[in-house]
Amino acid sequence: MKKTVVIFTILACVAFLSANAQKVQKYGHINTTEVVKVMPGYDTIATSLTAFQESLQNEYEAMTKEFQNKKDKFDKEAGLMSSSVRQLREQELVNLQKIIQDFAGSVEEDLYEKQAQLLQPFQEKLQAALKKVAEENNYTYIFETQTLLFYENGDDVTPLVKKALGIK
Repeated sequence: MKKTVVIFTILACVAFLSANAQKVQKYGHINTTEVVKVMPGYDTIATSLTAFQESLQNEYEAMTKEFQNKKDKFDKEAGLMSSSVRQLREQELVNLQKIIQDFAGSVEEDLYEKQAQLLQPFQEKLQAALKKVAEENNYTYIFETQTLLFYENGDDVTPLVKKALGIK
């Protein structure tokens, strides 16, 4: 009798675990870039980022103009300078050119940081909406379509996420 109860209990546990393991997994996909672009306030970010980029571009152009003016002046007066003054001015030009190159190299990083800073609140709202949609609709995974090569059998959760964000 005890053996029968133990065997029955073991079979019931195995059946329960098998039923849970057989649970259907639900997959979704979304293009988050598309959603972020239609979120309220995104146009303000795009404008702000463009203005920041233009200010960096203006600064770069001013620096290169200053360099070119100094170089032109140096080229005109080089024959009239003593060797020590010429070396000093050449070194100034080399230093200015290095500053310009360093600035140009850091511009991309500055733009990336500014974009990340401006987009962070949108990313947080989007992440919260994705989590809500996943929990409410029992999604096991929601993938980003920009990184998928094939996604025929998943659900497009974009409309659900837009609804959760209050976007029509």
